[in-house]
Amino acid sequence: MANPDILIIDDDPMVGELSRDLLTDAGYTVTLVQDSLEAIPTIKAQMPRLIVTDIMMPGITGMDICKAVKSDPALKHIKIIVVSGKSYQVEKQRAFQFGADFFLQKPYNVETFSNTVKTILEGSAPAQAPEQPASAAPSIVIENEGFAQASDLDEGQIRLTVWGARGLPHVLPNTTSRYGRQTACVSVETKEHLFIFDAGTGMVDLGREIVEKKSYYKEIWICLTHFHLDHILGLGRFAPIYDPAYSIHLIGANDPEKSLKEVAQATFYSSYALTKQPPKAKIDIYEILEDNYELFPGVKLSSMYANHPTSTMVYMLEMFGKKITFAPDSEIWGDATAFQDYDEKLGGFVKGSDIFIHDAVYTDTDYETRKHEGHSGLSIVVDFAVEKAQARDLMLFHAHPDYTDEELDKMLADANERIQTKGYALNCHLPVEKQTFLLQGSK
Repeated sequence: MANPDILIIDDDPMVGELSRDLLTDAGYTVTLVQDSLEAIPTIKAQMPRLIVTDIMMPGITGMDICKAVKSDPALKHIKIIVVSGKSYQVEKQRAFQFGADFFLQKPYNVETFSNTVKTILEGSAPAQAPEQPASAAPSIVIENEGFAQASDLDEGQIRLTVWGARGLPHVLPNTTSRYGRQTACVSVETKEHLFIFDAGTGMVDLGREIVEKKSYYKEIWICLTHFHLDHILGLGRFAPIYDPAYSIHLIGANDPEKSLKEVAQATFYSSYALTKQPPKAKIDIYEILEDNYELFPGVKLSSMYANHPTSTMVYMLEMFGKKITFAPDSEIWGDATAFQDYDEKLGGFVKGSDIFIHDAVYTDTDYETRKHEGHSGLSIVVDFAVEKAQARDLMLFHAHPDYTDEELDKMLADANERIQTKGYALNCHLPVEKQTFLLQGSK
């Protein structure tokens, strides 16, 4: 069999098969790969003239494929079109940074798709350029009580504590807030285990309390959603990392710009790091993909890619018959189509969440002018929590750093008014720092 003209990589059967049929009808020989883990071996075996790849796929992402192809001397001549509903400007810039020849936004125009591919394949049109130059890759029951001892929890009980839930402002604020100013960090405790989601500035107080209270937990699991500064800024000042009594398990997805290992090295060993001493705790690094992981018998951590610039994860932690979902940076579109299916995919992933922690950065008014930047609007999240996630409790997360307490109060009031007006069965929270939520699961 002759080498194909085009290799399509897309895990969505509907979109992948449509693209294949359109290009086949245009006279090209086409191979469709739906498992991204098979993409690189297939590319090397078939040596197509052009690759059309989605970005968000389980296994490895389209950005990783792009980087791998363009950094391989034997493959770098192959042209690449990145096709994605994740059409943020920064994602376009990253695609070109990793060598893409063209970025095509979903849903694409089926009438012009084949001609677009033809112009790129035959070199009759210049490669699309980003609007701004891409940056160079760098080198390397509810109450306020805070952290407590594991021994005070009964078997089957789960305590969730919010240590930070705000976005990172452009300048440091001069005003206090009842809701707090620290960035993303949430702890989840059971009688035996401690899990931490994200390492924003809220992690500093958490770490201090763990050490000062001589925590029962000596093994700590830290799950990073992504490497934006407000989600990792507290990692270098997390006190247990500098205490040999602790073991730290660091979990996260690699990004083509920076791996999880590189983030850890820069945090703990770089001359630019916030800390000036090396770690003393034992640190294990787990570089994960979009998948399900059994951490312990009866404790499962699942992950999927979020609709947000850079490789960003949504996590679901399942134990004692309870589901806790953490999606601090995730834009729900509210207008999903067959070509932009993030809402449906996320809905299936988080369905039945007992606590659904989700990005709700903007008021409805502000979201109208900030759509497609990576963060969600209030009403869309409330509707999604009921109609798709079928959640019991919704936690509005990643509160805009510029909003006053009065504006945040109104957001919560607006959310509850919508819940009441639509007859939803949903508890809605806009958390205050160190606020705790206690769940009673099955033993």
